[in-house]
Amino acid sequence: MAQAPDRDKALELALAQIDKQFGKGSVMRLGDEGRAPVNVIPTGSIALDVALGVGGLPRGRVVEIYGPESSGKTTVTLHAVANAQAQGGVAAFIDAEHALDPDYAKALGVDTDALLVAQPDTGEQALEIMDMLIRSNALDVIVVDSVAALVPRAEIEGDMGDSHVGLQARLMSQALRKITGALNASGTTAIFINQLREKVGVMFGSPETTTGGRALKFYSSVRLDIRRIETLKDGADAVGNRTRVKVVKNKCLAEGTKVFDPVTGITHAIEDIVDGRLPVHVVASDKARRLHPRPVVSWFDQGDQEVIGLRLRGGPELWVTPDHKVLTEDGWRPAGELGVGDRVARPREFAGFGTEEPMPPEHARLLGYLIGDGYVGGRTPVSFINIEPSLHDDAAALAADLGCEARRRSRGLEVAFSHRKGERNGVLELCQKTGIWGKLAPEKQIPACFFAPETSAEVAANLVFGLFETDGWVGRESTGILRLGYATTSEQLAHQLHWLLLRWGIGSSVRKRDPRVQRGGLIHGRRISGRRPCWEVRVAGSDNVRAFAQNIPMWGPRGKVLIEHLDEDDASRERGSQAVYLSRADSAPVLEHLARRGVTAGDAASLIGERAGDPRGGMRQVLGAGRIRRDRLARLADALDDAFLREVLAEEVGYAAVAEVLPAQRRRTFDVEIEEHHTLVAEDVVVHNCAPPFKQAEFDMIYGHGISKEGSLIDMGVEQAIVRKSGAWYTYEGDQLGQGKENARKFLRDNPDVADEIEKRIKEKLGVGPKLDDEAPAPAPVDF
Repeated sequence: MAQAPDRDKALELALAQIDKQFGKGSVMRLGDEGRAPVNVIPTGSIALDVALGVGGLPRGRVVEIYGPESSGKTTVTLHAVANAQAQGGVAAFIDAEHALDPDYAKALGVDTDALLVAQPDTGEQALEIMDMLIRSNALDVIVVDSVAALVPRAEIEGDMGDSHVGLQARLMSQALRKITGALNASGTTAIFINQLREKVGVMFGSPETTTGGRALKFYSSVRLDIRRIETLKDGADAVGNRTRVKVVKNKCLAEGTKVFDPVTGITHAIEDIVDGRLPVHVVASDKARRLHPRPVVSWFDQGDQEVIGLRLRGGPELWVTPDHKVLTEDGWRPAGELGVGDRVARPREFAGFGTEEPMPPEHARLLGYLIGDGYVGGRTPVSFINIEPSLHDDAAALAADLGCEARRRSRGLEVAFSHRKGERNGVLELCQKTGIWGKLAPEKQIPACFFAPETSAEVAANLVFGLFETDGWVGRESTGILRLGYATTSEQLAHQLHWLLLRWGIGSSVRKRDPRVQRGGLIHGRRISGRRPCWEVRVAGSDNVRAFAQNIPMWGPRGKVLIEHLDEDDASRERGSQAVYLSRADSAPVLEHLARRGVTAGDAASLIGERAGDPRGGMRQVLGAGRIRRDRLARLADALDDAFLREVLAEEVGYAAVAEVLPAQRRRTFDVEIEEHHTLVAEDVVVHNCAPPFKQAEFDMIYGHGISKEGSLIDMGVEQAIVRKSGAWYTYEGDQLGQGKENARKFLRDNPDVADEIEKRIKEKLGVGPKLDDEAPAPAPVDF
């Protein structure tokens, strides 16, 4: 301890030396300064500013604008330049295409006399000029028009027909590595205009790609996909275009990420969804953290990027880009900010059950037997292979009702089902109808009808009974805590069972295991072990094990063993899963609510009963020492008939701790856009998709005038109920703006104070742009 002052002094000397060599602020303590608001450059369209989420193009970042020819890429860029100049900034334009029209730029509001313009001969010259201008720290925005025109010197000086594979991509990669840090330090926004090309021989997915390789996709903080969608006409004359801009951000999931489709019951890899543009559904979370099936509406291949891995306690691994948002108990956080011990959201329960029976429960049980230990590989007879006589007898009785008789084979291990003469083979028809016929063990799946929301719990429970009694197991952890599981060579089946159990609120995890390290099973005294990769669905935690025993029939051999173990266990041998706890963010509101109602710790303990904590430790001890337990709070909510507590408990996600942050890897990355909620469950973790809440913007471009700021204000004002539209009339605060959009646009152009007021109200309502009510910082003292 005596050396502590010396260590502090050494650290201060090191920090001082770094500040002297690299500049003040090169290294700083994270708590020294609050995060400054992101400064932005307005785009000229309020709709696009809102879609970007921060009120414009962020300063100090790389922005890529791409789209087809004549879609408005240069127009959007020139509006950003004009707005930067209007704020007193300096702008530069690197005209690699040698096609800048100064008259058009002046018409859009650009101060062409102050605009710095370069028309370089080669790509290297353009990027060197760009680098030097950025490092001057004097620019606010610099534009490159376009990436496709940045032709390497070797290509210009070479002969026609020479091959220059990857030369431009390497040039862009090197340049972006150099300028990214300088952009952040100088606060300069770099806008790259890019063109679209088509990949050759693409069978699935979009053939469109951008020029310049993948580096620009990786380094861009914002990518804007701009398309012309409609021609605006005044009578028969075309006066402009309706333009749609989609905000694409590089927050992505890595190749191999598994995503569950709750409609079909199939788990897909993210690359299969994007490459095939599959019209799948996903499990999405709303703002109240309740789960819903929602369709995928857009697909994005984001190229190779650096991704990090989050391994959770219980097995799942999620690989995402560091800036991808993950739902935690404290709200949405970038994956790169998460560390060991942070808790992320996972589904706790999903969908529930209805009352319909797509088949009798007995047929569902037989289906479970055949999926677990049956041969349905495409040849008759269908057979069931198991060592338990009671299961043989039950399967034979069920087959008899379907017109089949059972014959024992293989020393009594196998029961073959052959149809009786003159009767239909009901067992074969059941297998064909449900889609399991012709499937060998690694290909077996649970039929889609079991995932329908209207399917009854009894039908699903009988299917799970058949699976558990064939390939299930019961055991104990090293601590003596009871657990159970199911093993299969079908990865698809393992994920399906995991999601099916969630309909009862039974949590589980899916793990891959090597059968060669397992002891295998005993059949007639012989040890039998498999060779194929195996997936295990593991149910752990006393709450999950008891829920399984309460909802699944337990009269089978394994069920009886489970009941015996549960009867033997006392409270000291029980340990709940992480799903039994509320999030940390919910604890304070719950305690404050109970205090307002006047509920004391003693009152709560008596209402909860024997499971309550010691009231002498206060309300927090009664509800849970570290975090509030859901089971205790549920009893209290029922006893008090409290709507607020029930709403808190309605949350359908639980929270699992991050066990390890895995080193970064470079992988192919993808993203999808989800309708309405813009979230999805990937690898059993709730994550955000690529699109912000306002994922795209539409606005008018008028020939000769560029973006119609007034038209965009009218569109957003109507959408946010700030401007009222009645028939063809537009009104604001009781004042008529005009009949028809063109007249309303003209009114706002002639009355800029009204336009500014509407813009301010829109930004305040949507929470974008600077907060005008904040106190301005005090001026720096001047020494006279």
